[in-house]
Amino acid sequence: MQFIIYTLFRLFGFLISILPYRVIHALGKITGTVAYYLHRSFRKKALTNLAIAYGINLSEKKRRKIAKHSFQNLMITCLEFFKLKKSKNNLSEIVKIEGGQEILDLMEKNQGIIFLSGHQANWEVPFLAMSEMHPGIAIGRPINNPWLYRWVLSVREMNGGKIVMPRQAMRESLKALKEGKFVGIVGDQAFPESSYSYPLLGTRAWSTTIPALLAYRTNSPIVVGKTRRVSNKYIVESSPPIWPDLTKPRQEEVVRLMDKAMGYLEKSIQENPGQWLWQHDRWKQQPIDHVKRKYRYGFVLIILPPDPTPFLKILPIFREIYSRSFLTFFVPPKTEITLPGCEVSTYTTEKELFVRDYRYQIVLDFYDSARLRRHYRKLGAFQTLNLKKMASISQTEGPLDQIIKRALIKEECLPKDTTSTSH
Repeated sequence: MQFIIYTLFRLFGFLISILPYRVIHALGKITGTVAYYLHRSFRKKALTNLAIAYGINLSEKKRRKIAKHSFQNLMITCLEFFKLKKSKNNLSEIVKIEGGQEILDLMEKNQGIIFLSGHQANWEVPFLAMSEMHPGIAIGRPINNPWLYRWVLSVREMNGGKIVMPRQAMRESLKALKEGKFVGIVGDQAFPESSYSYPLLGTRAWSTTIPALLAYRTNSPIVVGKTRRVSNKYIVESSPPIWPDLTKPRQEEVVRLMDKAMGYLEKSIQENPGQWLWQHDRWKQQPIDHVKRKYRYGFVLIILPPDPTPFLKILPIFREIYSRSFLTFFVPPKTEITLPGCEVSTYTTEKELFVRDYRYQIVLDFYDSARLRRHYRKLGAFQTLNLKKMASISQTEGPLDQIIKRALIKEECLPKDTTSTSH
């Protein structure tokens, strides 16, 4: 079955590859617009991310416009991939690297470089263009179909660059840098297991520190590549080299290097927001080892009922469950929420609960209103749960806190006194 999929994929790819870039871009805009309206889950994710990143500073109309452009950009990038191999001999006519001479000067001195980029415009282009100038490696995840993956590798490595697996990333990157090669890293993906975060577009985003660690261990600079599509061509603008200061403690320098690099990426997103991949979960907050995957979200809305007394006694469990997530409480008047780092809004009538806010990815509705849950599902919420639903999920008749814990936390992470109430 995988070979059949590969064959059909290559046949489709051949038909696309014979088209000129301007036609591919026009086709990408059309299919991207169709995907925006048909793919509800991805559309919701993009709009939610835009609300998280820009909040009230961006109108809903503007967010929808940027999201649609992002879908178009994604489809152009996917369709272009079939064309890239045919462009091997004239890639310089399609891609221009600005500030590249400084990078070349460093490489001619056998100086390794960490080249950090993001999911902007066509994110395959910087590695291909850099590989054409100088040997290098990049970190890439494999795909399940072996025939398809071999073909993908043949495109990515067509200019002499090498793709390495994530498990080999540190060892191969250190080796490459010491040999004076460049290491390409697409570094704008979420890494909630990290201890480092950056306030990307105003909201905390957990990120890998591999670029900074590599820089510090090898005394190599980080160069940030900002990619943008202009007409049917690409411009990759290189930042000035960000050098580590080896006289400073490693932990201190890692934060400084990452802040500087992420600042360049952030600015480039702001300059061309429609060319960034808003469909990925950039603002994940929860690591994978605690909350059930289905309910593992970074922005949680908790609506307490008119009589919140039973819930006020167990408030700490919400922070226990969602240790890193952003929590928002809707509460009746004179309700005191003492949890740190929470946003609290007061309501007096049910109508005031129908806030048009796309940030909330999961809603815990203890007010118990079906209309309310439908409202938030139409916005950014992927899950809306009331207490009855939680009791059904948890399969327990225990105390309120145990019902909530068993519904949301992985079975293996529950304390024994909590699991003993199930039946």
